[in-house]
Amino acid sequence: MSDQAAPPTAQGLSRFLLFPAITICWGSNWPAIKLSVLEMPIWQYRAVTAIAAGLMLLGIALASRRPIRVPRRQWGALLAISITNVTGWLILAAYGVKLLKSGQAALLGYTAPLWVVILARIFLGEALTLRKLGAIAIGLSGILVLLWPSLGKFGDQPLGIICITGAAMSFGAGTVITKRVKWAVPPMSFAGWHLLIGSIPIVIIAATTEPFTLHQASATAWWAAIYTTVIGLVLAYLVWFRTVALFPAGIASISTLAVPAFGLLSGAAVLGETIGWREMTALILVLSAVVLVVVEPKRKPEAAT
Repeated sequence: MSDQAAPPTAQGLSRFLLFPAITICWGSNWPAIKLSVLEMPIWQYRAVTAIAAGLMLLGIALASRRPIRVPRRQWGALLAISITNVTGWLILAAYGVKLLKSGQAALLGYTAPLWVVILARIFLGEALTLRKLGAIAIGLSGILVLLWPSLGKFGDQPLGIICITGAAMSFGAGTVITKRVKWAVPPMSFAGWHLLIGSIPIVIIAATTEPFTLHQASATAWWAAIYTTVIGLVLAYLVWFRTVALFPAGIASISTLAVPAFGLLSGAAVLGETIGWREMTALILVLSAVVLVVVEPKRKPEAAT
């Protein structure tokens, strides 16, 4: 991956194409997950899709002559990231989507940058500025807006919110680990390996706790599962890595800001989910919080002495 930014003309064209692609790939993925988990056992569904996506990404890496060998010294970190970014994220997010509206799950899933700030403070010693503290407070307010009607209850909605928030925290933990390692493997190969490794505990639990019923799912559920594999995992990773290669990390992060909004709209269009004032308020709060985290203010140049 090149660290140099592309020329302005190339950046403008790439932003025009890549930013909407990221929004569509990840935003439309949430209702597809919902259609799948309503009929498929969650662990079996995630095992099949993660393995398929991992093999596709490694196959693309080999076809494009990218190295896929991971140095022995980095296998420990890769294992930790696979457990958090794949096993934890995929399973908890799937349970969250099953118990919530897919749009609500998309919204809460993208609170991950807020948890990165908190965990980076705990494990990396990064400073908690007033800006970051404000972002955390605003983001948690967005979660509270969705949770408020079910406080005191323990039904599907609060349990779903707990699951999807846990998924965001798990992904945030994986991001913090990633920041501590200078990877010797290309991002596409890294993505393929961490999907395959993270799928191992999913396969084991699926095989030992769930009766095999994937063959009973409808064509709609299977097409949705294929969509989450090819679009939500493989294509999304490819687009994301291209974005990170062309733009600074801050701008690349901004490219994900429209994803929860598109997730809400996708849920309404595909599944007929209602979008009320709570969803809109939570969307505004969460997006505001994430903007405060990922958009760094420009520093004023120091005065000459």
